[in-house]
Amino acid sequence: MKKLRAAWQSLWVDVDRRVYAGRILGLLFVTAGFVVIGKAWDGAASINFTTGQFPYLLSGGFMGLGLVVTGCTLLLLATVRGEREVMSQKFDEVTKLLSRSLTRMQASSNGLAGSGEQVVAGETTYHRPGCKILQGKPGLAPVTLEQAVAEGLGPCRVCEPPVLAEPAEEKAAAGGDGAAAQAPQEAGSSK
Repeated sequence: MKKLRAAWQSLWVDVDRRVYAGRILGLLFVTAGFVVIGKAWDGAASINFTTGQFPYLLSGGFMGLGLVVTGCTLLLLATVRGEREVMSQKFDEVTKLLSRSLTRMQASSNGLAGSGEQVVAGETTYHRPGCKILQGKPGLAPVTLEQAVAEGLGPCRVCEPPVLAEPAEEKAAAGGDGAAAQAPQEAGSSK
């Protein structure tokens, strides 16, 4: 029972499984529809008078036609779901590449100072261009170190790429708050 429940829950999480299950179920419904239509025709063919054939043809024909239409609808929905998943992945990829291009254009037109150091962006981490983890992976984009940090990518643990230094203003603010917090405590303890 637990395995069945886990399989059912994983079906709703994984889009590929839903598409596959929809296609299989659609094909089963279409096949069952044609079987029902065939049995209805076979039953009607065994009766010699027309009024006796109508119940077979009407009930079996409508039921079979309903199953075929339901199966075709399931096949269509599975195809639409699969195409939507592919398109959403492409959209995410285009969005990421567009944001990288816009950031590069903005940095070059504004003359923003940065390290200008190029790293290679992966899925969740950024790497040095010669990192052995990247070998054989197509479609990796070089980005600046600032861009990689802005996208929330972390440094690779294998190639240990450069890490963006903290700005001096943040260090001074952190140190200033600590010094200000210690001064009242020391004044209070001298009383």
